[in-house]
Amino acid sequence: MKFFVWHILFLLILGFGNPEARKGNESFKKGDYEAAKDWYYQALEKDPENAQVLFNLGNTLFELGEIEESIKILMQAQSLGEDSEIKSKADYNIGTILSKTEQWKPAVKHLRSALEKNPSDTDAQFNYELALRKVQEEESEQQQNDQNQDQEPPPNPSAYAMAVKEQADALVEQSRYQEAQTLMQEALEVDETVRYYESFMNRIGAVNEIDKKRGSNE
Repeated sequence: MKFFVWHILFLLILGFGNPEARKGNESFKKGDYEAAKDWYYQALEKDPENAQVLFNLGNTLFELGEIEESIKILMQAQSLGEDSEIKSKADYNIGTILSKTEQWKPAVKHLRSALEKNPSDTDAQFNYELALRKVQEEESEQQQNDQNQDQEPPPNPSAYAMAVKEQADALVEQSRYQEAQTLMQEALEVDETVRYYESFMNRIGAVNEIDKKRGSNE
């Protein structure tokens, strides 16, 4: 029987310019995750867009059981990472966390993204194939259930859905409606609970259409 490779990748930071980050690493290696969390947040006060610090913080939050926040921070690390290695590792960690919490569809998305950036990652390949199998099993079961049940209201949003919604809110605040709409639509494709935010998606879709028309008339 095959098992998932559950380990989370931890990226060491050795730069002398960020002593708080080094102390965070030391605390993490000792298993003192609360202290590591505090040190990483202090490091981010000085360098808020440091993808490596964000990556380590995301892993620390996972160890503390703060799953939603962990996913959100790792998404930031993936977005801000300047090279394919850290982007791949962030996607791998997000996919692994989602797999461990049995959120299979978004897990497949991020594990596939990790493989696209690093095709030689055998752990990501292994987990991707098994997560994909779980998705296929769920879809088969859902098809059977749909034949016997009327459509029900969407379930409460998952940790992944809430993290994506928070990212979309930030984009809306910057009037980046098209990006927010695309982000939510792509998330809905892999996580049905994103439908919980259907009214929000309809609203930003409408605003985006108005924005497009305004731009074409200028």
